Amino acid sequence: MAAKFEIRQPKAGQFNWVLISQGRTLATGESYGRKVSAQNAIESLRKAAATATVVDLTLAPAKTAPGKAARATGRAVGKAVVTAGTAVAKAEQAATKTPRAAKSTAKRAARTVEKATKKAVDAVKPAPAKKAAAPRKRAARSR
Repeated sequence: MAAKFEIRQPKAGQFNWVLISQGRTLATGESYGRKVSAQNAIESLRKAAATATVVDLTLAPAKTAPGKAARATGRAVGKAVVTAGTAVAKAEQAATKTPRAAKSTAKRAARTVEKATKKAVDAVKPAPAKKAAAPRKRAARSR
């Protein structure tokens, strides 16, 4: 037996709808002041239910490896940016002092930026796939 909607009038001037299947009430609607409003609610429910998805909120969301990798990569890149920014700031401060100090500080800053960039690039690279372990050989038994 197919499900059916019933429009009921519990009191004068009140209308509500009920979805019934095999004698069981599946859903009920709120009270409406006009019968047309109850009919519109039924049509709206029919349209929405045809494409509705089911979301189970009782299950904890699974932690995905790509999500963890993205967070780790973001942290590595963020640290690299901060380190590089600090190195550049030090180089700019040294440039205001003496040309000799500025030159050595600029070299150190360039090395620091290079290291930080390398770390960020290494963090973005995907981890190499693990090789499957070779099967163990069984020793021959002597009788």
